[in-house]
This record gives sequence, C-alpha cells and structure tokens, in this order.
Amino acid sequence: MREQQIGAQLGMLSNLLKRQMAFRHQDSGDSHVTGVQAMIIHYLAAAKEDKFQKDVEMQFRFRRSTATGILQLMEQHGLLRREPVPHDGRLKRLVLTDQALALDARIRERLRATEALMRAGISEEDLNTWFRVCGMIRANLENSQCKSSEETL
Repeated sequence: MREQQIGAQLGMLSNLLKRQMAFRHQDSGDSHVTGVQAMIIHYLAAAKEDKFQKDVEMQFRFRRSTATGILQLMEQHGLLRREPVPHDGRLKRLVLTDQALALDARIRERLRATEALMRAGISEEDLNTWFRVCGMIRANLENSQCKSSEETL
C-alpha cells in the first residue's frame, strides 16, 4: 500500500474547497467575487480596527505580490478602496465599499454553510486533533521558511 502524503491530501482538499466556494458563488449574483476575495471581504468587515495590506498578507499567508494583485483587482471591481491614515501618509488603510459590505451577509452565510458541510459527521475530538495537527504542520512549514530566508542573508 502506498504511503499517504500530507501535501497531496492538502492539495486535493484545497481544490475541492475552491470548487465548493465557486459553486456557491454561481447563483448568488456576485460571481465576479472569487473565494479568496470573499474571505478578505469577510475578514475586513469583521475587523474592529483599521486593516492594511500587511494585515491581509499575515492573515492569509500571502506574499506581498499576491496580496497586491488581489487587492488591486478588488479595487478595480469597486469592492474596496485604500485611504491614507492621518498619522502616516504612506500607510493606506483598506476600506470596504458599500457594495462589498452588502455582499458580506451572503458571504458570511456561504462560509458558515461550507464550514458546516466540512464538519458534518466529524466528532469534536477528531476536529480538535485535526486543528492541533494542522497547527503543527503550519509551524513546521513556517519554521522551515524562516530558516531558509535566514540562510540566504
């Protein structure tokens, strides 16, 4: 029997989740909003304080170039705008437009339904183990990336 590989399983889950989110977007009238954009809208809508591109990069583990591309596209589609903050003209806070805020309730419902679908039939004990192991895998990958970047300096 072939050994199961964590990376292969995570890749398949990622693809299935993206397809599920895209399927849920089809009939919602906001099909121009990708799953990643929907998660960013929800993240920004739930924020209690100003958020900046760096916050999105950290929250979603995006590289700067990836976050820039996604946020620029969201600006072009009228979902957010960047506004300077009074204390530092170089900093631009991310502000959702009324259009994006109107989408957030539907996004929140889709995320809730997708989460419920993924959790169906899985015990709390198994979920706790899943989250603990995912945290360990994430730490392994992040530590490896930190070491690699230190070695290149």
